[in-house]
Amino acid sequence: MSVTPLVLVTRTESAGEDLAGKVAEMGKDVLHCAPFALEPPENAKEVASQLEALLPADLVIITSQEGARRSVELVGAKSFARALVVVPGEGTARLARELGFANVIYPSRHGTSEAMLALPELREVDGLNVLILAAEGGRGLMGKMLEDRGAAVDRIHVYRRIRQDMPGDLAVKVRDAEWVITLAASWEAVAGLAEAVPDDVLQLIKSGSLIAPSRRVAERAASIGFQRCTIAAGADDEAMLNELRRLTSKDELR
Repeated sequence: MSVTPLVLVTRTESAGEDLAGKVAEMGKDVLHCAPFALEPPENAKEVASQLEALLPADLVIITSQEGARRSVELVGAKSFARALVVVPGEGTARLARELGFANVIYPSRHGTSEAMLALPELREVDGLNVLILAAEGGRGLMGKMLEDRGAAVDRIHVYRRIRQDMPGDLAVKVRDAEWVITLAASWEAVAGLAEAVPDDVLQLIKSGSLIAPSRRVAERAASIGFQRCTIAAGADDEAMLNELRRLTSKDELR
């Protein structure tokens, strides 16, 4: 007998809403439950001054679409004209070019820190100035690895995550669901979700399935009790949806 899962989408804001819409089109029961909203930095003028002082850099790493948007809001795309800009994937690259970034590269597979670090441009960085633009708390691995490779790394928090309330019907839907599948946007999203729900609801979520964008996220989710973690081919919508299709195929149903 087939089981209709409840799919929890943890990606933030409009990108999360878009992904939830695609899950609904697949005929799944879906709930958009991002634990955070994204906001500009608390002191935008100060951050803009810091950013201008560090540009041009040899390499600029922008870790998300939101990071690209906020960077342009702060200093404009022309400030990055002389830098090679590295982003996680095709979707972020497309948006970056639309925003006016000229020199943009991305890994052809997997929108993860590991995939970005495997790019030739990030393997040979000894003596280069590298600027990472991200939210507070994200992709700490990347800065450490680049420093180990000899780069001088600066990090600017161009936006921040603000905790927000979960949907009012989340607990009821999870308790009623036969199977819960969590689409993990990031480790921060997983941890935020775990902190935001009652203990009994969290246990039900953990006993379901989690689709992670990388092995690192899957391993960290497993370390806090998620019992069945699978890894998508990347963090983009297509990769997450393909893994959801595979997971919910007849051969994979419990």
